Amino acid sequence: MEIEQEVLDLIENAKRVCILTGAGVSAESGIATFRDAQEGKGLWSQYDPQQLASIDGFLNDPQTVWQWYQWRRDVNKDKEPNPAHLAIARWQQRSHQDGNQLVSLITQNVDGLHQKAGSSPVTELHGNIWHNHCLQCNQIHQASVEGLEAVPECTYCGGQVRPSVVWFGEALPEQAWREAESAAYSCDLFLSVGTSSQVYPAAGLAALAKSQGAKVLEINPDPTNSSVVDYQIAGKAGEVFKRFNI
Repeated sequence: MEIEQEVLDLIENAKRVCILTGAGVSAESGIATFRDAQEGKGLWSQYDPQQLASIDGFLNDPQTVWQWYQWRRDVNKDKEPNPAHLAIARWQQRSHQDGNQLVSLITQNVDGLHQKAGSSPVTELHGNIWHNHCLQCNQIHQASVEGLEAVPECTYCGGQVRPSVVWFGEALPEQAWREAESAAYSCDLFLSVGTSSQVYPAAGLAALAKSQGAKVLEINPDPTNSSVVDYQIAGKAGEVFKRFNI
């Protein structure tokens, strides 16, 4: 209980908070990781998810990759924000109203559930599965793609439209990464929530925060062995946030 009181004091007294969320938060809404999502799912279990989620995979077989993402969208379209999403959104909203605390939210998830819960702004490091853009000219594809089995054509250049997610072999969006680095660099409390801290460069944000004097709090059902973590709370994020009245 002593550690939990220390954590509560940190949360209440921090002036600048940076929250990084990972797949564990989405899992509480029933969203599987892109690797787990296809296990035992007939056709898709035949494919290597790292091929389906790569630029090379799309260039070699755009139709198959597009259909996989359409399947993933269909599976997840009815998923709703869970208590962790809602708690973070309330925290952000309070910080906007009170002005005593700045809460920056960075996510590795692509499902858009933080925004659906009411969080704003949200820095999406790996993109958003509900958005699309042209592979050739990079223009945003505004038209609905629901139910489309064939790869759409870009209305600007006729190129191939792709999901606006970061694939293996691609760099993170420049603007999003600048926002994430800035938030981590300037915070005095960094929360790593539902992430294994193994996917770089996002996993390096906690170390960046720590190097500037921030305290690092990890909330995860399976605590990591990260040496930069000051406090570890084992459990689902939604349950932990409720315990801390966030």
